[in-house]
Amino acid sequence: MSNSSCRGWSLLLLVMTGWLTACGQGAPPVEETAHGGIAPDRVPVILVPGVSREVGAQLRGGSLMPFSALALRTDAEAIANLGDPRFPVNGGRPLEIPSQLDLALRRTDVRGFQGLIDRLIREEGYVRGNPEQPLDKDYPENPEWMRKDRTALASLFVVYYDWRRDVTENACLLANRIARIRVRTGASRVHLVGHSLGGMVTRYYMRYGGRDVLRDHDCPLAGTLPAEMVNAPGSSWIDGWVSLGAPHQGSAQAFRALIQDFNLFGIMSVGLRDAVFTMPMAWQVLPFADPDGRVPLLVGASGDERVALYQPQTWTQRGWLPEQATHAAGQHFLGIMLARAESLHQRLQEPSAAEESVPRLLVGSGCRPTPARAAIENGRVEFLSRSQEDHPLFGRVTVPGDGVVSLESALGVPVSPTLTALTVCAGHSGYVDDWTVTDRILQWFRR
Repeated sequence: MSNSSCRGWSLLLLVMTGWLTACGQGAPPVEETAHGGIAPDRVPVILVPGVSREVGAQLRGGSLMPFSALALRTDAEAIANLGDPRFPVNGGRPLEIPSQLDLALRRTDVRGFQGLIDRLIREEGYVRGNPEQPLDKDYPENPEWMRKDRTALASLFVVYYDWRRDVTENACLLANRIARIRVRTGASRVHLVGHSLGGMVTRYYMRYGGRDVLRDHDCPLAGTLPAEMVNAPGSSWIDGWVSLGAPHQGSAQAFRALIQDFNLFGIMSVGLRDAVFTMPMAWQVLPFADPDGRVPLLVGASGDERVALYQPQTWTQRGWLPEQATHAAGQHFLGIMLARAESLHQRLQEPSAAEESVPRLLVGSGCRPTPARAAIENGRVEFLSRSQEDHPLFGRVTVPGDGVVSLESALGVPVSPTLTALTVCAGHSGYVDDWTVTDRILQWFRR
């Protein structure tokens, strides 16, 4: 059965069975020990997706409709634990979420990656598996006989995460999973591919491992993993890194989602603005500031305006805050989010010997008008859509990109001898639908 035909049955099954637990309830039993490891010439591939409505639906128990009721990271205790992936929010158990998502979504196409997954399995002989238990290969992309096999180890993994949360928290979860995959498969290194926000998370991991360098906190370890496998820069374990349409210099779409009821990176939007305000991720993918702290963000009939976007008073004076943020606690939260986002941006732009030690392939699109600024008239901010190409300001507020992330942002990593940049024509979720892109990625793996 194809992935698309399985999707409806998968959703029905999820409604009937509810959330699955991290210990694997409902999954086939698998042994924890590796059987001799994978072939020595087979470097495992780890794919880290971006924001998707499929994950969003699972995070809210099957529906995005009540998403605006989410209260994430807004109280004093939550802010004190910012950066700690163990801290529960919204009644969930965060360390279990990646495993729950893998079980719930294993028969759903992986947004931004499915074409690559299919080619890796069909043409390159990779086998998709559970990041927690590589002997569990019950995924529809795998041949039927392989799904039932309990001796051969998987070599292709998708690592899901709660993208609402802080980038450093998700890098911590990723660091633990990569370490576990390496231990259980016997692989010394992995290929790491990030799409959209996943590219930003994987780049942070490559530089800093699972550590929260913004607060100088180590990542908590899963099980008995050695600390150096989790908290040291991930570059030591990466054979090659690929980034697809990642907002390495931020995205104006995040700003739009914070001030208007708008779908962020393709999520269904029904009163989502209040919820987006509470998500650390949304603040951390705001457009990066110039060295003077300002962002070229607004375009008016009389000229362009550079905004002090990371100053809390800018948001209050311009009336850009939702009603929930106008009280003292909301103002405090705003200041914390802006300061942490700015600090993260600075750390991602400073020189990194660890990052430059890894062969890297950056892929961005340059053929779709992509919002990079907003039009402003009489103090009112307006974002223009592709259907408004006849608007007199359209050419000044959009730039080449993939419709969500600009080409400049997708390729916004300092040039070095280990970096290769590739410009293609693709929509934000359609990079691997282009066979020239997947060809280039496969060549990158074989180099």
